[in-house]
Amino acid sequence: MVHRIFYQTIMIICVCFAVSCTSWHSMIRPSDNKEGTVKRKKVKTELKSHYGNFYQGREELTIKSIEELASDEIRLRVILQSHLKEFSHFLISTDGSEFQKSLDGSIVADFTIDDSSVQKTDVIVKMISKDGGISEPYTINLICNAKEYWESKGAKGYPNWITVKTYPFLNFTPSCTVENWIYKTPRSQESRFADEKWGNLIKNAESNYEKAKLLAKTLMDDLKPHVGVPSDAMKVPPFEQYERMISGKDKGFCTNFANIFIHACNSLGIPARRIHLEKVHYRSDKFSVRMGGMHSTTEIFDDRLNQWIWIDHTYNVLGAYLGEEGPLNMAEFSLFLNQDERRKRLRVLFYNYKDKTEKLLSLDECPKKFASLDGWDTEFHYFYSEKQ
Repeated sequence: MVHRIFYQTIMIICVCFAVSCTSWHSMIRPSDNKEGTVKRKKVKTELKSHYGNFYQGREELTIKSIEELASDEIRLRVILQSHLKEFSHFLISTDGSEFQKSLDGSIVADFTIDDSSVQKTDVIVKMISKDGGISEPYTINLICNAKEYWESKGAKGYPNWITVKTYPFLNFTPSCTVENWIYKTPRSQESRFADEKWGNLIKNAESNYEKAKLLAKTLMDDLKPHVGVPSDAMKVPPFEQYERMISGKDKGFCTNFANIFIHACNSLGIPARRIHLEKVHYRSDKFSVRMGGMHSTTEIFDDRLNQWIWIDHTYNVLGAYLGEEGPLNMAEFSLFLNQDERRKRLRVLFYNYKDKTEKLLSLDECPKKFASLDGWDTEFHYFYSEKQ
């Protein structure tokens, strides 16, 4: 695969779940309202286009687009996208008809504008792999309530309304897939280095998460004795940073730990990404003001759980939990960290590299404090690549 990589930072400002808005609260101005009633401002939050794109897992089938087609009546097209690795084609049945082969996953439905009844188009979709395997069936119901329908109920002013119901539920295709978050693709010699160095360590692990924990522990063992400010000579590829640190030639901090870990994971087939955190409240030519410092952390993607999981070498964290629920991703941990009641239930799987033990600890028991994550004003910077 040929990659055209754009080293691109996505900044999410305020609130760990990446809600982009100017205010969380309705704007109340008593002086604006002489009658004493409350004047409110509606705020639109783009949660779906942020959190969904950053944390959506792998799915076999998604909706690529829904579009209107030219017609005197109502006509629309739903285009599906398969994510099967060995995908061949779709089989589509509409309103009980025989299954027809489709390469592009296009479904077209027609409805009448002046119909007072509930109009329906029922579709069943199956995906066929190159070896002849057949996926589970997906049901798509398109239901049209035209303006005439609403008027027949005595409710004027409603638009032509189409509802799409799917089972199992189908999400829209995210702008960034799991693979897009691998912004530095390992070279063949780097993959060989990682396999020779850590391949045997993880070969019997049953999941990406178990592999990543084993890899994280051995890297902590190797690198923790060399914590410090890196010199300019550390501006080299990740595995060269690793060699400089373990040889005692240089020091490293969170960014080095994160870069080495995610590159090792990606070299061994475990999707991993780096997240940069900061709370900078003032900048000038003379100085900047930061709350709690800057930090680089990591997430790995586990195929079995179908989710991103937070692992942090600086904080010695192999995973985080809300009570028994987890492992959590970075955004979840940051959110719960800043909610007093949930904070009490947070647990971190803490690794002590000195005695090679791991233990689930409450935040009060944990020797590490999460200063770079405290507060609602943390900025998350994610890195991804656009691939061709």
